[in-house]
This record gives sequence, C-alpha cells and structure tokens, in this order.
Amino acid sequence: MGHSSEDLERSITPSGDEKMSSKTPPGDAHAPYLDPSIMEADYEGKPTEEELKTLRRVPGSLPLVAYAICIVEFCERASYYGVQPLISNYVNRPLPEGGNGYGAPPQGTQQTAGALGLGQVTANAVTQSFSLLAYALPLLFGWLADVKTGRFALICWGVGVFGVAHVLMVAAGAKDLLAAGTAKVPYFLSVYILSVGAAMFKPNVSPLLLDQMTTTVPKVVTLDSGERVIQDPESTTERVMLWFYLLINIGGFMGVATSYSEKYVGWWLAFLIPLLLYLPLPVLLWFLYKRLILHPPGGSDLGNVFRVLGVCLRRGGIKKIGRHGFWDLAKPSNIAASGLSIKTHWNDDFVDDVRRTFQATGIFCFFPIQYINDNGLGSAASFLSTMLTTNGVPNDVISNFNSLSIIAMAPVLNYGLYPLLRKWNIHFGPVARITTGLAMSSVGGAGYAILNYYAYQQSPCGEYGSSNCEDGLGVAPISIWWMAIPFAIGGISELFVNVPAYGIAYSRAPVNMRGLVSALNLFNTAIAYAIGLACSSVVTDPYLTWDFGGPAIAGGVLTIIFYFTFRHIDQEEFTLSQNKDYHLELEGTVNVVGENELNKSRNRPAPIAENEEMMISPKQ
Repeated sequence: MGHSSEDLERSITPSGDEKMSSKTPPGDAHAPYLDPSIMEADYEGKPTEEELKTLRRVPGSLPLVAYAICIVEFCERASYYGVQPLISNYVNRPLPEGGNGYGAPPQGTQQTAGALGLGQVTANAVTQSFSLLAYALPLLFGWLADVKTGRFALICWGVGVFGVAHVLMVAAGAKDLLAAGTAKVPYFLSVYILSVGAAMFKPNVSPLLLDQMTTTVPKVVTLDSGERVIQDPESTTERVMLWFYLLINIGGFMGVATSYSEKYVGWWLAFLIPLLLYLPLPVLLWFLYKRLILHPPGGSDLGNVFRVLGVCLRRGGIKKIGRHGFWDLAKPSNIAASGLSIKTHWNDDFVDDVRRTFQATGIFCFFPIQYINDNGLGSAASFLSTMLTTNGVPNDVISNFNSLSIIAMAPVLNYGLYPLLRKWNIHFGPVARITTGLAMSSVGGAGYAILNYYAYQQSPCGEYGSSNCEDGLGVAPISIWWMAIPFAIGGISELFVNVPAYGIAYSRAPVNMRGLVSALNLFNTAIAYAIGLACSSVVTDPYLTWDFGGPAIAGGVLTIIFYFTFRHIDQEEFTLSQNKDYHLELEGTVNVVGENELNKSRNRPAPIAENEEMMISPKQ
C-alpha cells in the first residue's frame, strides 16, 4: 500500500531540527503555568523542592466569571438533556388512544407517551444520529474556534442555533400538527439543528472556563490559621472542574421534569421547559462578554496532525501501523534522508509529540464498549423500559439514575474509598481503577440483558413486548425500578473509568497536543453512537436481549485485554508518585494542567489551544 516518491507531493523540506514558528498572536500570551521560562525562573512565593513535598496543596479563589460560566453550562446542558431522553418515545410510539391529543396517555394506564409512531428502527436511527452529530462535529467546531472565530464567538453562534431548535421543537408539540401527522417536519428539523448547536457549544465552554483561572503559578501563602500552604493551579483547576461537572449532572436531571410533563400534560410543556431553561443564556453571555479573558484565534495543530498521519500511511501503508518506525516516516529528517521532497510544516519533535499522544490516549479505544454497556446499545434501554410496569412513572425518567449515581458516589470515592486505600498503603492505580470501571459496566450490561430476558418471558406479547403491545395491560409484571440498578452501575463505572483515563492522557500527552486528546476522546464516543446507528435494524424486537448480552460479553473480554495491555502504567505512576511532585491523587497521575517530565514539548501551541477540552464525562 506504499507509494513511490513520484506519487508524493514535491516541495522544499525543512530540516528536522528546524523549530516550528511561533503561533502566539500579537498581544496574546501563554499561561504562566505552561510557560517554562516563567516556571523555571524565580518569582515571589515560589515553593522550594522541600516545600513541594511537604506543604499541603489548596486551590486558589475562583473568579466570579468562573461561576457564571458554570451557570451557562448548566442552562445549556439542562435544555439539552431536557430534550434528549424524549426523542425515542416521540418518534417510536404513536399518539396514545384516549389521550389528551398532546401526546400524554390516559391516566391510570400503563401506556407510554407518543407522537409519530414511526417504530423502533426509525427511533433508534434518529436518537443515535442525533448523538453522533453532537459528538463528531465538535472536532470541526473546536478547530474552527482555534483557527477562525475564537471560542466566545462560536459559543454565541451555538446558543443562537440552539434557540432556533427549541422554538421549532415547541411548535412540534402543537395539537393540530400531532393530529394531522405533520409534526415530524418541525421536529426532525429541531432535533438536528439542536445537535449542531450543541456541537458548536460543547468543545469551547470548558476551555473558556479554564482560561479564566487567575491562580497561574504555585505559590506559598499563609492561611489565617497560620498554616503555610501551596496555592496550586492544579488544585484550582480540579475544584472549578468539579463544580463544572456537578452542574452538568444537575442539569441532566431536567429530563425528570420533561418526562413527567410528556406523561401527564403533553409534548408542548415537555418542549417548553427546555426553551425556558435556555432563555437565560443570551443574557448571561451578554453579561460575561466584557469580563472574560479571551484569546484571539491563533491556529490549531490538528491540521498538521492529520498531515503527519497521511505521510505515515502513504509511506508505510496500513500494515505498518503499530510497528516500530511507523511515525519516523513523517519526520522531516527521515524524509530528507530518503531523498523525498514532501512538504512539511512541522519538525521531528512534533512527530514525536503526535506519537506520544496516540500512545497516551490508547486507553480511549476501550471507551465505546463501556459507553454501550453503560447506556445500552442504541435505544435498547428505552425500548426495554416500555415493556415494564410503570404505575404512573414515565418510562424515560429511569435513565436519570445514571447521573444520580455519579453525584452520590463521587464524594464517596474521593473522600472515602481512595483516602482509605492510601491510608492502608494499597496502591489502586489508574489502570486498576479503569479495569474496575470496565468490569462494572459489563456487569451493568448483563443486568439489562437479564431484565430483558424476563420481560420477554412475562410480557403478554412475548418477544414483541416493546412493539406497542396492546394485549392485556401491555407490559410485563416487572417494575421499571429494577432498571435503576444497571443504570446506577453504569454511572458509577464512569467515575472509575473517565477520571483516571483523562488524567493519564493529559499528564502524558505533550501539552501542545491537548486538542488532539480532545478530538480522540470525542471520536471514540462518536464511535459508540455510530455502532448504535449501524445496528438500528437489530435494536428492535425480538433481538433486544442479545442487544444487551452481546456487548456485555464483549465488555468482559475487553476488560481482561485492557488490563494486561496497560497494567505497566500503574507501576510507572506508582514510581512517579513516590519520587516526583505528585499531589492530584484523585486523578491517579502526575500534573494534569501543567508540565511534567512526561508531557514536555519543545513545540508550543497558540495560547487559545492550551486549555483544550478537560472532560471527565461524556455528558458534557
């Protein structure tokens, strides 16, 4: 699959030792914490080596705008997650007979809210393509913000697109349109416009938040109690991001309000609530505009990353992937030594940076199976919920146990389990934690499969129990609350998987490659939705049991493969924790925000790209 030199673009090849040009726009500057010239120089309050090892780390104070940005994220996620769980019922189920005409079923029945009645295959395709776009397009819009628009401008555009989507969605809840069967036009337009707006918003908010952090270098300060501590940028970032993700998960609970609205009032109210939650966004952005630290567009290294990959594949072919020397094929020094004249815009170190990033993010390749087991393949979990006895509980409200388990268990792990293990000198490293999370998600997937097996056994419609069953009560005599168990297990598994995984990626990938880390993470999440979309034809009766069981089995096998592939990282991390400046024990690795011996790079990104996506959860 290799190509001859005649097939390759011919131009002047810079030396492999040539430094990449500066990407810092006039008037802009790098954060001190990522500027070696500042961190290595003396400054007032700089901790000594002894103080780094002995003094307690504390976060610095958070500026008001940081809390305001967290509220912006809450409003956007609340409006998004107020809509997202409802898609399956709206598309899949027909208008309930005897209902109020707005989609709500007759009270006292086991019926589910509905609207279009297009069936399970279409409903799964719509929900998965919606989420696929929301996770695939941020790669494009994140690059666009870095290169052309800046983050704040693209956030504002995304909020505008969001508003159009919510207005159209409210229109799709009109009684006359539902009765005439014409609600599908405004609804499908609103769904896909919403996914584009979310994709514009998603990759830019958390980096904008991190840009506002004023604690920029470690500094020794004395508290009112007289204790000397280190005011630490890493700890400050950890605190603000925990607030950020707490509000994301609280926003996710808006699905409870909209689920009850669809069940007891109708679609018009279920869609109006997210619109009302959206309305503060323009006002908040107007308030923030003059108060934010904003970096101008300065370019992105993602383009060069793809060019490096292209050169490696053109010269070595697919068979060379993973083999020794694959990445060397894109180094300017190697190209020149081979007598080729491939146009390059990078140096040898940049190619090494790309290689190190792909190695550091290899763990992300195991995320799709965890995410599938966490939520079920495609919309299978939603279809299972329609077979179970609800007794007045909206079927799509049960998925909120995923977010609830995260909110409840995060403090237990961070302030209970992990400190206790450290006290007992039990090293529960990042790979061990991720392995635990992968195993838990597989157990959760098996739980879905068992529930679905018994639902098929006991449903009056047998293996077609989720296909708008009208025999008897139409549901199996199994309470929907049993589904809370696999949903909660899946949520807890996220805490074991995502937090240490991102810690490993950001502490080991070169600091100029954080945009690539974000892109690879989002790409793997998008793969989970692409798999769900590709399986639309089988995410339906009578295959639902295997839709859960198959991924659970695959997850168990991949958990074992994962551990034996990456267990060496635990020993490396343990050595660093004993010998180096190690303090973010929650992350399970060394410095995440700043530089350490593993993520240093001679190449510097533009300041706008320094705080690329710092995600702990796909819910962002």
